[in-house]
Amino acid sequence: MKKISVSCLLSVFMLFSCNTSDDSKIPDTSSEIINTPFTEGSVEMGIFSNDIDLGKLIGKIDFSKANVKEQYEQLIAHDAEVKAIFDWIANMGNQHPLAAWAVTLNIAECTYNIKNDEVVGKVRGFGWTMDNYYNKPQDQASLYLETLVQTDKIRDQDKTIFSSFKPSEHKGSGAINEVDFSQFNRETKSDKQVILGYACDVMVYTPKTLDENAPMQVQKLVVYTSPLFTDAINFAHPFYLEENQGILRLDIYYLNNETPTLVMKPKEIKEIKLTADDLTSRTAVPVYTQDDINWGFKALGIMMSGWGMLEH
Repeated sequence: MKKISVSCLLSVFMLFSCNTSDDSKIPDTSSEIINTPFTEGSVEMGIFSNDIDLGKLIGKIDFSKANVKEQYEQLIAHDAEVKAIFDWIANMGNQHPLAAWAVTLNIAECTYNIKNDEVVGKVRGFGWTMDNYYNKPQDQASLYLETLVQTDKIRDQDKTIFSSFKPSEHKGSGAINEVDFSQFNRETKSDKQVILGYACDVMVYTPKTLDENAPMQVQKLVVYTSPLFTDAINFAHPFYLEENQGILRLDIYYLNNETPTLVMKPKEIKEIKLTADDLTSRTAVPVYTQDDINWGFKALGIMMSGWGMLEH
């Protein structure tokens, strides 16, 4: 049942971010290499396409109002940042409609609050929010989803949903995209790359075989990990990989291009003291299990709710 519910999410959240920079050159704003472990603070994760920050759209539409479509049309007409996002998506759509659709559905931004081996990913999507929680020592994880849309297409009791599970029993359950990485070759690059001051090991995943009949599939995945970050943050990423270091960046290639289709990378890393609220996930009742098919379908409805308002 878990695979059925996860595949529902996979069908719409195929991509996470992208940019056009060469994967051997990572922009870095820090002139010094950091050598101390990151034990407490926050990481602002960006979602990019063609070096465009897709998260620039988040927060510019008030989904509590009835005129969502009108707000969207005004942004397209008058907001340069939003226009750049959708011009790029339209350009991609002319070449590969599935890739463009997937990028559209992955317009989001995320803050990871981290303390030792505990992390809460606070995700803000297009008309929805998510808390993705993982406590490694206690083997506890949970997902909270809430629509921000005022709609009668989702029952009131389904506008917020919550799932709790043990990651040791359901590895990768928190990931939006589930990939069987036993079907991939893993190569470690000899050179490290620096991401915001953190020297990272670089791994390249490539599929052992490619299905030529598949409309779109992962062609390559480049993973950047730091031993100074807990691997607990990997459970908050849209792709789950069993790396034993914290993943700071993912380059995802769905198209057979030299540049990645997607890139997830940090925009800011801050070592700060966190409050109890910073490390607390919202909850709701009932509490779904990860093998409940209802969870997947209701989560899909929430994640599509923002885009549904543009049909009115």
